[in-house]
Amino acid sequence: MELTKHLSLLALALVAVLAFYGHSTDACVCELAHPQKHYCNADYVVQLRVLRKSETLQKYQTVYKVQIKRIYKATPEARRMLRDGRLSSPSSDSMCAIKLELGKIYIIAGRMPQLNLCSYYKEYINMTISERRGFSGAYGTACNCTINTCYKQQCPWQRESADSCSWSMHDKCKRDYSSCVLHKRQTAVGEVQYCRWRRTLLYKKCLSYP
Repeated sequence: MELTKHLSLLALALVAVLAFYGHSTDACVCELAHPQKHYCNADYVVQLRVLRKSETLQKYQTVYKVQIKRIYKATPEARRMLRDGRLSSPSSDSMCAIKLELGKIYIIAGRMPQLNLCSYYKEYINMTISERRGFSGAYGTACNCTINTCYKQQCPWQRESADSCSWSMHDKCKRDYSSCVLHKRQTAVGEVQYCRWRRTLLYKKCLSYP
């Protein structure tokens, strides 16, 4: 009887552990998205420098003290949060923690209330000119075009659409050097609007030397 009771308690403990870690893993599943999509869906987009960080054991969070150098977009609620100069992230890798390095400058596109691996963050020095221009305003003028992500080498749908573009997660040329923007074309029946990838010189160069 005592052995049976002991085994039952062990089984319950195992279920609890699996449930906890299963939930943590599920929380860390993020859709890969084009930088433009991150910009358009974000509550705030900022350029910042990381000053210091601290661990909050009670809430299992890492709090970054930051210097906001530029705000590209922000909801009223996000602006209030940014005034404090603090951004938080889960401290555990299993809960999608991000790691920002002290002294470095990042572009971050985040959602409230905290940063995680589903947020966009990239060191400014490593961004392409097209990405910098995109986050400084170009992406914002194209948010009426949505970007659909596919996970194959090439997306099964490649046609121009009235309101969206398709993007393969393997396509670094579109990721680094292009954006999905609205175009207008005159036809026999009048003006037609559609979304398509912008073919910049840098994008064409990337296609030539992938």
